[in-house]
Amino acid sequence: GLFFVVWKNNKEYLRQQNWSLMSERPNLSILIAIRNEESNLKTLLENLKNQEYPVEKLEVILINDHSTDATENVYLAWKSNNSAENFIWINLEKQDSGKKKAIEKGIEKATGQFLLFTDADCKIQPDWVASMLACQQNSGAEMVCGQVVMDSITLVEKCQSIEFSSLIAVAASSLSYGKPTLCNAANFMVETKSILESKALRKDENLASGDDVFLLHALHAMGKQIAFCRLEGAEIETQTLSNWPTFKSQRLRWASKWKNGLKGSNQWLAVLVWLFHLLFLSGLYLLANSRQLNTFLLFIGLKAVAETFFLIPFNKQKTYSRNIGEIWFMQIPYSLYVLYFGLLVLFSSRYQWKDRTFQY
Repeated sequence: GLFFVVWKNNKEYLRQQNWSLMSERPNLSILIAIRNEESNLKTLLENLKNQEYPVEKLEVILINDHSTDATENVYLAWKSNNSAENFIWINLEKQDSGKKKAIEKGIEKATGQFLLFTDADCKIQPDWVASMLACQQNSGAEMVCGQVVMDSITLVEKCQSIEFSSLIAVAASSLSYGKPTLCNAANFMVETKSILESKALRKDENLASGDDVFLLHALHAMGKQIAFCRLEGAEIETQTLSNWPTFKSQRLRWASKWKNGLKGSNQWLAVLVWLFHLLFLSGLYLLANSRQLNTFLLFIGLKAVAETFFLIPFNKQKTYSRNIGEIWFMQIPYSLYVLYFGLLVLFSSRYQWKDRTFQY
């Protein structure tokens, strides 16, 4: 089964390398919710301004979610020094807050036929918009999910990067089979008409997180076509998290959607993954306790080889290939991590993010 998944992923990668942007250039809107991003905003604005797409066909909508730092001042200073009439800044009203409300306000303002989403702490390549649109035009999909990678230097950062790359690989593989599981809010594109139609099927009204995954599953339930873009220009780079409290809060935020909103096969998938890691560690413990060192090392090696093999189609991207060796050092720590957060989310009901406390 694994060989077939790798073959299918590689085949899809090679197929997309022949895709190019068609002559039609529809109106597009980029939507970004922003809160306390003064250190990242200037880079983001420059990346968006330098997109290789007709400026008259592209609008950038930035929604300020009550930033308490100098985020808005950074934007105003940049805007005064740049000709950027297609950039629109929105401040949320006092009664509104949170990323979902910010995105909702952005959608109300957007005029594009398609909406593109990313995060304020991301680095974007000049052909991001064109690459995502090329995938949409060649696949006919109503939603296009894109690759997100983490650049890393330290061992802790490399561990985050490998875990993140595995999640993206799972997302891409599941879409290859027409069974979507994951996507990432830092990089996706959706038809405006389809996102409006999906509201009735969304199950995340009471959750602060999940605007990406719940949209994915709602569109799938509607019979909409969803594609994963494997063009190199569509790859977006996001940041690793520098401290444990922030990392823990992010993982709880991610897990909250599986606990409370995503039912059925997707919830069972999370349970099966947790049980797999429990059995893996249990097997290692029994082998170590019986002093079967050779079998112990073989057991770990087989799992590491399988995971490395699974990521082969994604190693063409520089960030994946640079960190692939760390898979071998993460076997036991990652399984412990999965078990820890699986239990933590069951007995937790809140997390902190961007100086706010959320219930789930």
